[in-house]
Amino acid sequence: MNKFEKRYNQEIVQFGERLRNIREQKKMTQLDVEIGSGINRTEISRIENGQKNIEFITLVKLAIALDVELQDFFTE
Repeated sequence: MNKFEKRYNQEIVQFGERLRNIREQKKMTQLDVEIGSGINRTEISRIENGQKNIEFITLVKLAIALDVELQDFFTE
């Protein structure tokens, strides 16, 4: 694995962890996010576990469902 791939994978995992933290802070289940975003729970789980990269539109849908700003996914 080269330096780019290592960093890329690390960022995907960190994003997933941040998504899960935000969801849990808001006391929402993956089902709640699915209903609010139209993104399947299985997909949400894969994102939270760092197993899936996402498109920008998915990021926007998640922000709307969680009632957060896009920047909240990248700051503590």
